[in-house]
Amino acid sequence: MEKNRLHILNDYVQEEPILTSGYLCDFSNLQVKAVLLDEILKDPEDIKNINEMITHFEAKTLKDTRDFLTTVSLREAADFVEKNPHPRLWKLIAETALEKMNFNIAERAFVKTDDYHGVKLIQRLQSFDERNKQKAEVSIWFGRYDEAEEIYKTIDRKDLALDMRRMLGDWPKVVQLIE
Repeated sequence: MEKNRLHILNDYVQEEPILTSGYLCDFSNLQVKAVLLDEILKDPEDIKNINEMITHFEAKTLKDTRDFLTTVSLREAADFVEKNPHPRLWKLIAETALEKMNFNIAERAFVKTDDYHGVKLIQRLQSFDERNKQKAEVSIWFGRYDEAEEIYKTIDRKDLALDMRRMLGDWPKVVQLIE
């Protein structure tokens, strides 16, 4: 950290400096957290939400991976991460592959991050016979329960939606589904 610049080093190679007046707080998972301490000290009574005083900056490899996932194929993005390995990048690849229902790349990414639950999810998804069931299970994995419930309703599997809500302990929704 220089006066108003943040320098991130990647294998002793400096990335382009980031202009910020924040003070370095944390660097983990290719993300830098900085606190705008000058702003806090200037007028502490006016701060309504302390989270506004915390900024996040991503390392170049994380930004590049996000860009690759939107511009090039998933396979090319996975090859890029293979050359620049990091657990956070593999997690990003796994999530995107799951969203795109590409189970081979998702499984490879879960293996790279040592995510046993992710690998078991892929095995369970591959055992399903319907694509919509797979989509619903992926939605559950990401915590989008309402979306999963709608998918179950569209394929006329209200029983699966009921089981999901019961497992979540969402009893008002269970009662609503039963009625």
